[in-house]
Amino acid sequence: MSARESILVGCLGSVAWVRVDGPANQENAGQIREFLRGRFESGWSKFVIDLQDCIGIDSTFIGMLYRLAVDVMEKNESGTVDVIHPGDRNERSIRKLGLDSMIRIDRDGENWSEEKSLVEEYLKHPLCDGSHTKEEWSELVLDAHEALIEANEENRSRFCDVVEYLKKDMEEHSREG
Repeated sequence: MSARESILVGCLGSVAWVRVDGPANQENAGQIREFLRGRFESGWSKFVIDLQDCIGIDSTFIGMLYRLAVDVMEKNESGTVDVIHPGDRNERSIRKLGLDSMIRIDRDGENWSEEKSLVEEYLKHPLCDGSHTKEEWSELVLDAHEALIEANEENRSRFCDVVEYLKKDMEEHSREG
């Protein structure tokens, strides 16, 4: 990750906050998932992903957020996964995949303006760059894309080749190992 690209995380009460400066993609989705899953498993029920300085979002990242949103809603009806300040392009990507019913989009961050100013002081430490094995990376990308297909059947035609390739690659790698 370059100096221009960073992932900053913080918590405020029961809200886990992630700010992505740079791309939100398969390269950093694993690190962010670990942070968010850790908070979720510790009882957090509200998650805010601030994309104000995000230059692009990919399907792996969106699928990871969707999987979290499903788990949060199943565990706590008042739980939320909100994306704030997505920008037009990132918002279109989420909506195009049909996920805006589970991942709430707050274009201007109005629902979280007070919390955003409070949490800024806690977003000082970048999320450490976790090293993931090829298998862990493949599992993340596969899970994210399977989640996208589960979320919206129209996504099957978009991602069936990715899912098929990853399953085949993981199967071959498990036979070699």
